[in-house]
Amino acid sequence: KISEAAKYYQYFISQGYKDPIVFYNYGSILKNLGKLKEAEIFTRKSLELKPNYVDAHLNLGIILKDIGKLQEAELSTRKAIQLNPDFANAHFNLGNILQNMGRFEEAELSTLKAIKLKPDFAAAHYNLGIILKEFGKLKEAELSTRKAIECNPDFVMAHFNRGTLLQELGRLKEAELSLRKVIELNPDFLDAYTILGKILKDIEELSS
Repeated sequence: KISEAAKYYQYFISQGYKDPIVFYNYGSILKNLGKLKEAEIFTRKSLELKPNYVDAHLNLGIILKDIGKLQEAELSTRKAIQLNPDFANAHFNLGNILQNMGRFEEAELSTLKAIKLKPDFAAAHYNLGIILKEFGKLKEAELSTRKAIECNPDFVMAHFNRGTLLQELGRLKEAELSLRKVIELNPDFLDAYTILGKILKDIEELSS
């Protein structure tokens, strides 16, 4: 009940509450509602009240990334890491930001750090697969994407990306199984049908 929660936080703030958690939580709600500029304002307010608020620095980084302020997002996320070097989510988010900036080598290092801190971090394994694909390391990318699936068997995009990687590697039967899994998990995933059709056509041509 996000909208209902927002009303309570609006009330607290209107009554003059100066608790950084109130501003942080309201900023998080606004972020979830897609009101990013307002989310930025209230998250910054929480940091004015509590400059070393790790979660607020991290959340501000996410908000700034979504707005497109990547350099500011990087600085906020690095501040979260400075305050808590073992914060796996912060290293993961930094990897995401660096990836969006095209700084793939740095993105790989940050993502690997997140995985080291949290070995079952499915999203980090998935992102590492995307980064490795950028380097043309398709076999390594497939392994990372498979690891993401091991951590989260219902990870639809991981199954899809693994299917496309297997297709590029020429492992068409395995690619077919991956795409069929995507469709099983999400029957409305139209791109999966398109790729699966191409794979089935290639399998037929090879067997004829």
